[in-house]
Amino acid sequence: HLPARRMSCQPGVLRAATALGARPNATRTRSLTARRASVVARAHDQNAPAPENVPAAPAPESVPAAPGAATRTTVAFAVQASLDFGFSLVVVGSDKSLGAWNPDDAARLTWSEGDVWVGAVIVESAVGVEEFKLVVEKPHGGGYEWEECENRVLTASGVPLMVTGTLGGDVQVAAEDGSAPTPPTATPAATTHAPIPSSIDIPPSFDLNTDPPPEPTPVMNSAGAWRGQQTQWMQHRDESMEAFQMDIVKNRVPEDYVASRPHLTPATKQVLEGSREAPSYLNKLELVQSIVGQGHALSVEKLAATSTFLRWIAAGHIECAEDGHHHRPDRPAVVSRDVFINLETVAGLNPLYGKHGAPVSSVERQIMRHLHPWLPSFSSEFTCSVPMTRIRDIAHRNDIPQDLKKEIKHTLQNKIHRNAGPEDLIAVDAMLRRITVEAHDGQYNQDFVNEFCLFAAELKKFFNATGALERVDALRPFVEPEAQAQIDELQGAMWALESGEAGHDGVLGNEGAAVMRALRASVSVRRYFGQALETGMRNDAPDEAVSTRQEYRLAEIALEELAFVVMARALQCSGAGVDGEADNAHFVGMLQSGDQSFWRVAAEATAHGLRHVAIGGWRSAECEATARELEMWCGDQDVLAQSQNSPIGDREAALRLRATLQRARRVVESHADALSEAYGNVPVDIADAFGLPEHLGVTHVEAIVRAGVPFQISRYIAPMLRAASDAAGVRPGGYDAVSGGVARGVLVECQSLQPGSLGDPLTSGPVVALAWSADGDEEVRAAGAHVKGVVLARDLPHLSHLAIRARQEKTPLAATEDAAAHAAARALLGREVILEVTPDGATLRAATAADAAVAETASPTRGDANAAATPAPTPSPATLSNKLECHPLERATTETAGAKAATCADLQLVAARSDSLFKTPPGVFVPFGVMETVCENAGLGDALREAAKATGTAAASGDPEAVERACEAARALIRGVDFPSDLAAQIAAAFPGAGATRVVVRSSANVEDLAGMSAAGLYESEIGVSTSSAAELGAAVREVWASLFSRRAVLARHIAGVPPEQARMAVFVQEMAPAELSFVLHTRSTKAQEKDVSLDAEGNNAAAAASTVSVSPTLEAEIAVGLGETLASGAQGSPWRVEVCQQTGAVSLSSFASIGTALMLREAVAHLGVRSETVDYSTQPLSVDVAARNALGARLAAIGAVLEAEYQTPQDVEGTVVGEQVYIVQTRPQPL
Repeated sequence: HLPARRMSCQPGVLRAATALGARPNATRTRSLTARRASVVARAHDQNAPAPENVPAAPAPESVPAAPGAATRTTVAFAVQASLDFGFSLVVVGSDKSLGAWNPDDAARLTWSEGDVWVGAVIVESAVGVEEFKLVVEKPHGGGYEWEECENRVLTASGVPLMVTGTLGGDVQVAAEDGSAPTPPTATPAATTHAPIPSSIDIPPSFDLNTDPPPEPTPVMNSAGAWRGQQTQWMQHRDESMEAFQMDIVKNRVPEDYVASRPHLTPATKQVLEGSREAPSYLNKLELVQSIVGQGHALSVEKLAATSTFLRWIAAGHIECAEDGHHHRPDRPAVVSRDVFINLETVAGLNPLYGKHGAPVSSVERQIMRHLHPWLPSFSSEFTCSVPMTRIRDIAHRNDIPQDLKKEIKHTLQNKIHRNAGPEDLIAVDAMLRRITVEAHDGQYNQDFVNEFCLFAAELKKFFNATGALERVDALRPFVEPEAQAQIDELQGAMWALESGEAGHDGVLGNEGAAVMRALRASVSVRRYFGQALETGMRNDAPDEAVSTRQEYRLAEIALEELAFVVMARALQCSGAGVDGEADNAHFVGMLQSGDQSFWRVAAEATAHGLRHVAIGGWRSAECEATARELEMWCGDQDVLAQSQNSPIGDREAALRLRATLQRARRVVESHADALSEAYGNVPVDIADAFGLPEHLGVTHVEAIVRAGVPFQISRYIAPMLRAASDAAGVRPGGYDAVSGGVARGVLVECQSLQPGSLGDPLTSGPVVALAWSADGDEEVRAAGAHVKGVVLARDLPHLSHLAIRARQEKTPLAATEDAAAHAAARALLGREVILEVTPDGATLRAATAADAAVAETASPTRGDANAAATPAPTPSPATLSNKLECHPLERATTETAGAKAATCADLQLVAARSDSLFKTPPGVFVPFGVMETVCENAGLGDALREAAKATGTAAASGDPEAVERACEAARALIRGVDFPSDLAAQIAAAFPGAGATRVVVRSSANVEDLAGMSAAGLYESEIGVSTSSAAELGAAVREVWASLFSRRAVLARHIAGVPPEQARMAVFVQEMAPAELSFVLHTRSTKAQEKDVSLDAEGNNAAAAASTVSVSPTLEAEIAVGLGETLASGAQGSPWRVEVCQQTGAVSLSSFASIGTALMLREAVAHLGVRSETVDYSTQPLSVDVAARNALGARLAAIGAVLEAEYQTPQDVEGTVVGEQVYIVQTRPQPL
């Protein structure tokens, strides 16, 4: 199940908003009802003059009733009832229109302003007297609460009646003209009393957190999804009732609602304001057209508001009424086409760009998918001048009963040709049931029944209420033979499942085979339609092409809904229950047994689900790659043979599968998060404005998520991930230890570790941070000295900059992506906690009185003014150049270019002595002083010195906003200076390749790589810079210079006690190699202090040798695909985490890689620069081949031993792998 934090709004917040004035004004509705009653009464009163500007309503048609025939009486209700949200009011009575005392079939009233519940029915009474009661319907099928009073009575004499009053109090039944109803002439039948419960409980407060989750919302229109009023069959037109309903619909949103709620998004305001003038379905479509139709820019908020609006119209939550005009169905069809063209022209299904290269976000495309199904069809049969004439012919047949003929004419034909709306689909469905299922043999002429069936299918097509199989079958003549074969396969598999031919013998039997056939075929068929939709639509596309495109789009969306159903069947026949973990015993047990066949089927179903998500346009490449990984780990015989023929047969296999399942989980959770963020409070606001039950808005996004394939995938992933974690020895809810120690403080939540995100360091007590995100470049100290420990709610590479600095700062840090751990941590928010991080994991618990003596392992200088101060690191001496110059990297020294550049120069000598163990890339450096010289030449020398001084002053003030302003001013000054073209030419000339070389421009400050101040990641590097562009080179060098004044760098120097005027920046430029892998290695394990071992000059264990060097016993490395920025930045997911024992040479993995993307520089297309590519780990040797892992681990261990011996201290090393060659790009003292 998805975490509760992904809800768009917490119920408590919503209830508070209601208490602060969200309840609508009751007075205006009562006056509206009174005004309407007055108008009707005066219209029926022949002796009273008609009011100005209000035409008198015609008297209802007089239909003589035969003896014993039913009398038709229109009854309108306007009843006052204050109910808790989620509850509704229904009318149950003796007449069929009132449910015949069955509350499930009762007449449902609709809430309006002032807690007035309104509605209307047509009572057909043969006895003249009918009884009724008002009944409260509980939410989510919770039952009914009946009025505790005698049955109420109404007289059905043909005169329209109005029922008014208060639930549980006085209720009056009177003719619309205000007179008493005429007594019936027939003798009433014996009174039948409705059952009265012995006691009526007061409705409990509706709490979303304890209710069952909402049922999945059907994607397409369907009668089963209808939540509006049921059809009232008319034998004549009642214009007064139409006007009454139109008044109600137009005034559903209070007049002052928008003005009194400034928080509403502009699109929501537009929907709500426009709806007051849009009573009919056509009016509402035109309102949507004015927001997202052609000529209007699209945005997430517009799509969220209009898709919610249309969905609730289609479901009957937002009702439509006739607007007094005559509009055939071709009008809505034309409006629909205009909206569709705008959506498709912009987006299509292209995962990167839409028509003309306009950027379209993945989120916008997802919301569009929730708007398309609610647009009516605009095929040529509906856009012609007189569409849907079949119902006219049916209504004029002479072979059907007169009463039925009138009902079809006035309830269907005339209504559809005046103001067609989704309620007509419900009426046609009811009529179809009446003349087929409920009719006896021969009751109706078969030709009539056949014609009506054809019309019902026509109307279903207009409102896009057809199913996936029906859609794809209709498109069969227009697709390629291969696609036709896949359609046949899909239909055959679905027939086998639905007919029972496949049986119910479980996922490993015939049933499972049919399910997998259906899933595979659904992917193939949907992919066919998706590929046809990949490009944006041409502006000049003919109408027929646009109509065909809509059919393709709706077929593609419907196939996703079908996949949801098939995956539910797959879960069911696998033994996965619907009630959570308690009902999953068989499924979980089979997974934990390691059964290869069961895992293969579960992995295949999950993989096909991921492919459906990919076709839908959400992180498509990553979904496809993750699907291939699952099938490889669980289905490839060569891979399985390495782990006892089970995907969890040994620890490494289980860790590998676990990494892929975590990746899959991130994909589906990101989809849910994106939808939640995109819709925000829009559904809540629209529901509140229309007076709909509050839970409808609060659970809107959850209902969408639970109706999607990603939700079914999550049901697979949870037990699979649990089984893989158990097999790998990873405890549920466990933490990954990143930086050891013990911390005590109040647990405080924040999005990321930024200044001010955890309160004021000067006034707040000690805190432990629960951070939901990180980019890997944060610094704990920047968030404040009061931060004593960090719990990160996502994975983090152990050798990322954030992890390194946490260990430098002696700050305990633990990371986890486990939902159970997240929930447990959130339960402790606001309480004092103890965070203890050890090499074996971490614990987070509430502090007790017994913990009073717990000592933190964080540095005592952090926030403790009485502690002995740590001496400030001394910046390296800098020799400033006053020339515009660069030099070969091998000439760099600490004085001219800083310790980082000098070490890289020295690495070239070490590489030469390593007997080809590794290489270093060539380069040049721009020495200290050149930045200042460029500014002096531009007349900005004094300004630069003042800006640098201002950053120090701001840092000392402790004001985060002042720091950011000062830093931005300094950076802007450097970025704005012209870069000398001759210096750019000097840099470019140092590299071969006729100016086509790609280089990395790196920082080398005199305050980097110092004892006590590594500064790893504080300063920028610019990758993939082309040497053929002087402007690009100059901009990159300026950006690195400017990073001297980044906020985190300024704060880090301030905390370390380095004066701002002492900081200098040099730059060095190195040729980039097309890295296949990158790594960060620490020559000493970060888990614990270990005793050194002795190695000889070749790196072999030599405890007894005469000439040995002392090195750390365990090396650890983190490896990722592509360039090293992925590791340094802490990209989401895990790297390959390798440990090598220097004494035995044994290589072990504690995690497999699952980072979704890599930064790649491809040699064949180097001119395109660095690109982000999705990683498929089923093709990566380190994931597939044990020998490859051992070989690289041994190679890195040897390199680490050489470098640690060379520099006489543990090293933090960065490098890349290109083919068989290893390049070392940097080494620095490892923070211990």
